[in-house]
Amino acid sequence: MTISLSRRTFLQMAGAATALTALPAFGQEARRMRAFWWGGQERLTRTQKAIADYCAANPGLTVDSESVPFSDYITRVSTQIAGGNAPDLFQMDYRYISEYASRGSLEPLDDYVGTLLNLDDWPAAAVDSLRVDGKLYGVNLGNNTNALFFDKDAYGKVGIDDIPFGTTWQQFLDMALQVTKDNGGKYYGSNDPSGKAAAFDNFVRQKGLASYDGQSIGTPADAVEEWFDMWAKARSDGAAPPADVAALDEDTVNANLISQDLAGAAFVHSNGLVGYQATTKKPLGITIYPQGAGDVNGQYLKPSNFWSIYSGSNFKEDAIKLANYTVNDPEGVKVLGVERGVPASPAMQDALASSLDEVNLASLRFVAEATKVVSPIPAPPPRGATEVEAKLREISQQVAFGQLSPADGAKQYVDDGNAILGRA
Repeated sequence: MTISLSRRTFLQMAGAATALTALPAFGQEARRMRAFWWGGQERLTRTQKAIADYCAANPGLTVDSESVPFSDYITRVSTQIAGGNAPDLFQMDYRYISEYASRGSLEPLDDYVGTLLNLDDWPAAAVDSLRVDGKLYGVNLGNNTNALFFDKDAYGKVGIDDIPFGTTWQQFLDMALQVTKDNGGKYYGSNDPSGKAAAFDNFVRQKGLASYDGQSIGTPADAVEEWFDMWAKARSDGAAPPADVAALDEDTVNANLISQDLAGAAFVHSNGLVGYQATTKKPLGITIYPQGAGDVNGQYLKPSNFWSIYSGSNFKEDAIKLANYTVNDPEGVKVLGVERGVPASPAMQDALASSLDEVNLASLRFVAEATKVVSPIPAPPPRGATEVEAKLREISQQVAFGQLSPADGAKQYVDDGNAILGRA
């Protein structure tokens, strides 16, 4: 096997384009396919090794692999799909599955199950969550849920050894303010997730609401205003950073306020623990998002991300076999670990547990505990949701910088969001 590596830098995260090749046996046809994903350095290293191992065992297959930050990813994938040159195997997120499946960009996988793709011991929920109109469009790379990471040392210094499940929003912000004060206002207790769709969605779910109602915004303006107002007060009090500091948070593994030593908590997903911990020497704790905005628990279990196969690929079978290796072969599963989430297969969970270090095991245990309190997964977001999420980020920043009031920002989000979804 020969491996040649060239690197390119996208923003503050090292992406990579790599050719992973195994020489074909005599008389065997050489195949060359592409794989594409987003993520940090930890994911890059693990995924490239899994692909290299697979290629070594499958002579004749070359996989050109590439990774970029999430901020670049969807634009790149959309552009390549539009140009008819999408990767054969590419990583996707639950929020986009309905949009891309409805466009005919993803290969339905049902006909491959039982032959190239083994889902025999997978819970039905782990499979069915990736169906659109009854058809399967993804291979679950691991289950995760919303997670709040926090600097155990910084919180421990103010007497907070843990942030237990059930902590309310106000209780958490009070904790965060203690951390800010203990650090002289130069290190904030929390980042500002007011423009983060997953955090906003968790908050409104607690009220029995939804981010979307079919092809329209499902959250009334008064609930959006409450969200914006809560974080405006957190910035004013000092529990969260001011707008100019918050703007430095790119919400990526390598460019977040924890890794930049600017904040002691981040609203992310559980599978990110491995990558986040790799960026800092601070020991990170993990808990669910604060609750209490209403009577419902806003958490739900979801595919952290998943492999999809491009419907126009000339190497669909190779792509599906590679995907299957990463989720159903103990060797592939051990290489990926839980960086993308906890394996859906109980057999693979058992095979993996004994090989995990402390951080990876903490991620696995957290998902197991969170599974006991989660509510049902919502329907996939509708077409246009990607643009709506960008609009939420834009308006949240305008509110943070004082260009819009929380009330005006909320009205604009609902109006603009409905307009976006109406034309999607």
